[in-house]
Amino acid sequence: MGSTAEHMRVSGIWRYPVKSLGGEPLTRARVGTDGLAGDHQWAVVDESTGTVASAKRTRVWGSLLQCTARLDPDAADAADHADPAALIITTPDGVASAGDDPATLARLSALCGRPLRLQSASTADADSMTMEMEWAPETQAGMEEAIAYSSARAVQDAGSAVPVGAVPTGGGRGRSYDLAPVHLLTTSSVRRLIDDDTPIRAAVRRFRPNIVVGGDDWDDGYVEDAWLAGALEVGAAGLAPTIPVGRCVMVTLQHGAVARDRTTLRRIAARHRMDVGYGTAAAPALGIYADVDRPAAVRVGDVVRVQG
Repeated sequence: MGSTAEHMRVSGIWRYPVKSLGGEPLTRARVGTDGLAGDHQWAVVDESTGTVASAKRTRVWGSLLQCTARLDPDAADAADHADPAALIITTPDGVASAGDDPATLARLSALCGRPLRLQSASTADADSMTMEMEWAPETQAGMEEAIAYSSARAVQDAGSAVPVGAVPTGGGRGRSYDLAPVHLLTTSSVRRLIDDDTPIRAAVRRFRPNIVVGGDDWDDGYVEDAWLAGALEVGAAGLAPTIPVGRCVMVTLQHGAVARDRTTLRRIAARHRMDVGYGTAAAPALGIYADVDRPAAVRVGDVVRVQG
């Protein structure tokens, strides 16, 4: 297992250029005040409604998680990733093509059964940054006001007891992430949810973190919970933890080659609930969000230090 100090290093970096598509592992990333360079720069948008596609709306957009998006290496550190030609999107059939190739949108549209377009978050207006989500039973307790408010703005699924809510996305920072520019997760926390022989790195994929901390055998509990009380240094970057990451039905879905697991959210709900900053009761949570106080490049192997 090793000591906590031995595990306080970056062991994984993930960038997700397109919201709700699988991402790309990196060994180094430039981290600015709006997050990793190129992270959540793009979103898939329903052409008929203008709604941002999010796999939180599982019945409609869950299949997007079986696609992947990466940035052309030549554009990896560009200051502006608003050129769709820099995007390489791979659909479940294994075909890869650029974001500006009409065939890319044709395949995505066929996959989801509706016409789609790509939208750069940096050029979108606030009215076009709305997504839908499903309030799974494990997430409903204490969220009654949020459910009522959001579901009044969305069309409900006939015959379903799962409310659908319409909520803003993007955090007001020119990106299409949910609530904060950086998402951190420790392998120690993920290990507390594994009840079988699932490899730790496969389990981590379900939670879509930007920065993974810790080795494969770390098992010291929900370590990052304590980080919310202070500040973090991740290599040369300075991060300010904000809130725990509330979990939703997305963690149960198939993520690329990582198979669907309907029990994941149930296990989080039973084992780890926290105040996630909205609602009136503790919610299923794992990992933390953070703002960026000091931009810098972050590399796999960088030491993570907790500042009181």
